[in-house]
This record gives sequence, C-alpha cells and structure tokens, in this order.
Amino acid sequence: MTQYLFLFTIGPVQSFIEQARKTHDLKAGSDLLSHLIDSTMKQLDSQCSIEFIFPNESISSKPNRFFAKVESDNIQKIGEYAKSSVINEFETIACKLLSELKLPEPGDFKSQINDLLYANWAALPLEKDNYAERYAEIEKYLGAIKNVRQFHKMEEEGRKCSLCGERNVLFYRGKKRRYVPNDAVSLNELSPKYVMDGEGLCAVCFTKRSFSIKNSYPSVAEISLMDTLDKLDSTLKNEYKGLFGTHFDEELYFESNLTEEYFKKYCYPDEKLESAKDHLKKIKNDAKNKNIGFPTYYAVIMFDGDSMGKWLSGEYLKEKSQLMEFHKKLTKKLGNFSKKVEEITQKPKGKLVYAGGDDALAFINLNHLLPVIKEVRGNFPKFEEIDQVSDKKTSSVSCGICISHYKTQLSETLRWARKMEKEAKKIDRKNAFAIAVLKRSGETRETVYKWEYNSKSTVQIMEELIHALKNDFSDTFIKNLSMEFGWLKTESMKPDFEPLIKTEMKRLIRRSCMMRKKENESKEEFEDRKKDAVDKLYEYLESIYSESKSFENFISFLDIAVFIKREINKCK
Repeated sequence: MTQYLFLFTIGPVQSFIEQARKTHDLKAGSDLLSHLIDSTMKQLDSQCSIEFIFPNESISSKPNRFFAKVESDNIQKIGEYAKSSVINEFETIACKLLSELKLPEPGDFKSQINDLLYANWAALPLEKDNYAERYAEIEKYLGAIKNVRQFHKMEEEGRKCSLCGERNVLFYRGKKRRYVPNDAVSLNELSPKYVMDGEGLCAVCFTKRSFSIKNSYPSVAEISLMDTLDKLDSTLKNEYKGLFGTHFDEELYFESNLTEEYFKKYCYPDEKLESAKDHLKKIKNDAKNKNIGFPTYYAVIMFDGDSMGKWLSGEYLKEKSQLMEFHKKLTKKLGNFSKKVEEITQKPKGKLVYAGGDDALAFINLNHLLPVIKEVRGNFPKFEEIDQVSDKKTSSVSCGICISHYKTQLSETLRWARKMEKEAKKIDRKNAFAIAVLKRSGETRETVYKWEYNSKSTVQIMEELIHALKNDFSDTFIKNLSMEFGWLKTESMKPDFEPLIKTEMKRLIRRSCMMRKKENESKEEFEDRKKDAVDKLYEYLESIYSESKSFENFISFLDIAVFIKREINKCK
C-alpha cells in the first residue's frame, strides 16, 4: 500500500453559516457543517487506514477541512468516497427532517439540496522525509481546484428565500402563497419557530433551520438580557413564560413589544396581552428592587489566529523536516483552546456558536464583553512553546467585535463583526482587536488597537476608563476634547498638535473629576487623592493616544467606552 497526504474541504462556509435571520439559523448552519465533516471523518476511519492530523478529533465544532495520512492502493476511490459521503449525508438529513415533520417533498427539494455543497480533495504520495514539501504542494493544488469550481445552472422563477435570497421558496407560512411554486408546502400547522408568518424558505435554509430546532439557542434579545435574567426571580420568570407555552422569545421582556401587532406577527393569542402586561410589571418591580435593568445591546465576537497559513506551512520552524511533528502538537494546542473558549463563553456571559481550532464566533452579553475577550486572548495557544519553533516568532490572534441593538438585522451585525476582524488584521503585525458600535440611531463608531502597548493591556485600559466614568469622572472631558480637536481626521496632522492635545486632555480630565472629600479627610489628603486619580487616568489615556493611528480612532475608543458604561450601568 502507498501512504498519502490527504487534504479534504467542503464549502460554501461563510455564506452558509452567516445567511441568518435568527441566532438559531447561525448556530444550526455551523453545527450542520461541523456534523458533515465529523461524519465524513468517521466514515473514512471505518473504510481505510487513516491518521487524522488536523483538526483534533476532540473538537466539537469541526472546521470545514481536515488533512490526514492515508494508506491505500486506490486513493481516487477514497477521495470520491469522502466527497459522496458529504453530499449523501446532507441529502439524508434533509429527507429525514421532512419525514419526521410528516411533510411532502416539493419537486425541487433534492435539486436545491444537492446543488449547494461542493467538496474538494487532493492527495500526494508520502515518503519518509518529504512531508513538508508534500504539504506545501497539496495546499497549492487544492487552491487551484477551488479556483475552477464547477457549478450547475439553475433556472428558477418566482419568490426567493427570505433567508438566503438565492433559491426559490419551497416552504412558507401565511394565508397568501405570494408567487411560490404550486407544490410549495404550507407550514401553517407547525410552530412559528420553523417559519414565521409571511416568511418563505428554500430547501437548504429550511433544512438548516430545522436541523437543531430541538436544541434551544438564545435569541439576541436573550443575549442582551442574559446577565439580567440570571438575577431575576425564577418563579416570576417561569410564570411569565408559561403564558406563552413553548414558543417564547425574550423580546417579550421589553414593554415595547407587548402590542397587538407584535402578538399577531408571532402568533401569540390576543387574550394573553393584558395578562402579559401585568406579569411583566411584577418582573420589572423585582428588577427595580434589585437595582437591575433591561439592556438592549449585545456583542458578536470573532477570533481568528494570525498568519495561520504560515504557521501550518512551517515557515516559522527551525527545521521544516519537523513539520509533521509540529502539526500534531499544534493541533492538540488548538483543540485545548477550543474547549477553553467554550468554557469561557457560558451563561450568563454569552453563548458560543463555534470554536473550530484557531477561530471562534460567539454572542456575548455586554456586561461581560471586555473580561471575555481578554480571557479568550489570554488563552490563545503559544505556538512558540513548541520545541520546533524559531526563537524569534510568537503566535497571536486578532478579534473583530460588533456591538448591536437586538432589533438590528443579525446579518448586518455579523457583516460588521467580520469587517472589524479584517480591520484588526490590517494593523502592522496584526495581534489586534477592532470594535464597532451600531447605535439604534444609525450612528456608527469604530476603533482598532493592538492588544498591548509597552506591556499595558489596551482592554484593561478601557476597563479602567469605564470604572473611572462610573465612579469618579464625568464623560464631559471626552465631549469637549472631541469638539475642540474633532477636525483632526488624518494621522499626518496628529504629530504637530500632539503636545497641545495632551496638555488639553489632562486639563479636561482634571475638570471632569467628580471626587468628593471624605469625612475626616484633610484638604491636602483629598487633593493628593484627586491628583493621583487624575494622573492615573491621564497616564492610561495618554499611552493609547500615542499609539493610535489617528485622533478619530482615539476619540472613538473613548466614545465606545462611554457607550458600554451606559449600557452595563443598566444592569446595576
């Protein structure tokens, strides 16, 4: 038998996962792709002699690719078997869901299912000392295969899917069919969690949404309220949920949604409206007594390891001949990191979508955002601790963050989180994070910084600023600084005004200090304490101002801190 290096990948990935109207759609898409890869790996393991190198088999959220060592006399047969396993498994899942729900199969159902996924593979013979060369070659070959992807022409006329906007509607809910095919299936008898009133789904998006419908996943409203709900009286919460049966969304904790229009849209009985209002008043009284509120914003975070292609290629190794051993150790570290991310992003902090090794996506409650991203960053594996790595290289990870209102379209929030991740990677030598805030008013604020400057954590500085604003300082110094120097937009203009800006910033910080003299504290002691607080805050802000790519980026950093402070204060 010949030994081969075997590389396998499926797609599309990003569009399949992120074409989502609900958090459940996002999670289901991720789980479905992970299941297809996991299923294919298990099928191959039962059919041939195979040793998986990447990913670690213990990772629950498998990425969309794997590579392994395979022994076979017919590698073509192995590759085609893996490819057909993915396609067949997806069709089997889709048909099984129809059967479980006792639904008829629309005419274009299987054609939509079978035309979605593509699977690519490449294999090269392995000899004793050519693993590194073969790995470099196989990546190039697979890239070339992806560039000439075949596709099937589909001619469809009619209403397009509410989720992807690409394929025809085959499943719908509502009294009006509205340009759907004659054999389209009405889901009026099913729970609205499958299809909402007026919504229509194609075969792919219906399968994706139905795949893990029994496994509840928090909505964005629940993520926003997660810290608050953790502190509320459980009896009051259960009584309130009981009014709505199994179909309950945490949006109902917001008074603005207790309307006849909202109840009609989500198929809640009208006679429950007044009772719901009375129950919500009791919950609000409990919250008031505990001094907690109902925040409306949450965060999406996307982590991605920096320069992973170079790490995997062995570019940072002392000897490329050690690449296979390095891959095995790297895979183990990434597997441990994925498990750690899952532990970190538990309620009431948030909820993980996936952690597939070097990348992760999660929804985070705003009250826990900064501690979570700091902890995830701190747990990213240090590849330099592996013996084979050159002494001059260290691993790093970048993060994109979008803070959004629960009523903002999820697809827009995800798009901004992805955009921020790319902005973080544009920073010199990467190792950065970028935050965007999408305010309900339509205003957007963006900032990007490295994780550390001169051994000072930038996230820690934002936490210190928020703490100062909550206790001892007014945010007026930020407003005044912005008004006075807001016309400075470009980096090239900053150096000439830097001494002036720093002097004015310290003066404004001093003026915004709201500290009060304590009982039995002398005037001198109070002034010293006040001076220390002003100096400390100025030192923090001066350090990141000096490292900012522009004055606008610095002001956005301050504004985002103010925004987070206001939102998390609602929970206090």
